[in-house]
Amino acid sequence: MKNILFVHSSSEMYGSDRSLLNIVKYIDKSKFNIFVILPCPGQLVDEMKKVPGVKVEIFEIAVLRRNNFSIKGGGRYFKEFINSYKYLKKFIKTYKIDIVDTNTGVVLPGAIVAKHSKIKSVWHIREIIKNDMENKVISMIMNRYANLIVANSKSTGIALKVNQKCVRVVYNAVEEKKNTIQQPHDYLVVGMAGRINRWKGQKLLVDAAEIVHEKMPDVIFKIAGEAYSGEEYLKVDLHKYIEEKELTDTVILLGQVNDMSSFYGSLDLFVLPSTQPEPFGLVVIEAMEFGLPVIATNHGGPVEIIDEGVDGYLVDYESPNQMATRIIDLMLDERKRKQMGVKGQEKKRNNFSAEAMVKNIESVFNEAISIR
Repeated sequence: MKNILFVHSSSEMYGSDRSLLNIVKYIDKSKFNIFVILPCPGQLVDEMKKVPGVKVEIFEIAVLRRNNFSIKGGGRYFKEFINSYKYLKKFIKTYKIDIVDTNTGVVLPGAIVAKHSKIKSVWHIREIIKNDMENKVISMIMNRYANLIVANSKSTGIALKVNQKCVRVVYNAVEEKKNTIQQPHDYLVVGMAGRINRWKGQKLLVDAAEIVHEKMPDVIFKIAGEAYSGEEYLKVDLHKYIEEKELTDTVILLGQVNDMSSFYGSLDLFVLPSTQPEPFGLVVIEAMEFGLPVIATNHGGPVEIIDEGVDGYLVDYESPNQMATRIIDLMLDERKRKQMGVKGQEKKRNNFSAEAMVKNIESVFNEAISIR
């Protein structure tokens, strides 16, 4: 029996959070004792505590943010790091931890403390780090302090400046849903879900919605998701952008959505309009699970998921016209929507099951333990 400690940077329920939850839920508890440290109270904490046999603690582990790359920010981060180091050092000793699994690239203390405690370190990277300096810094730390690096897609792994021999690709997954029946509604609905930030592409979707609205004024667009704390201005800016285009009755900002099953069940089509490469795109396979065709921008993880013209479309991230054309094509053809949805659901259940993901993660843990 091995003791695994997961250290994570969020207590919400976005893609990386839900993926971690599925690992914790389905990992073989006869082989692994599971401990989880989360930064604050939240929905992920509540869900983790429902999993039998899992110990969850709340501690605000130091998280590397862009504002830490300054003198003032660096000083603040150093204090947070020291506090995190001391806390983790004591935790690892108290619970006789065998492996620290660091979730996301911005949580550095877990891997460093693991190395200094002479236990194994697995680093689960779930983002593509575009900034070259940040990538070099984080990759250097990964190379030094991680025994194995788990990437959630080939695109994520290749983007790292690390020893690729240490990288293992494990695709994210979501649970199979018992009820994926679409809710009846009187109009066609296009949806997207994701953080409101600079690269998730909400404005690109709004631009496409403007084009669609001219030809199909009854189509509604729903956007689920909130901005990070401290970046609420991005949501305000998005509101203004929608108002300027006179689309307030067409594009609806839902904010944080806790019941994602109801959200997906209310849609006819799902769009992931990310303007930077998506590390994986968990929402793509979530939408597929609900039998929805998917349109995504043509880079990053979705390229490894979607078969063009079979279960969805891949479009240029700089072309709202191309996105709008594909949306209109599917909105006008119910038969094609359903055919693509069936194909996507089959692919998701065959290739992206929670059981397959957890089996691969367990293999990584066993490999890490065997490293001398």
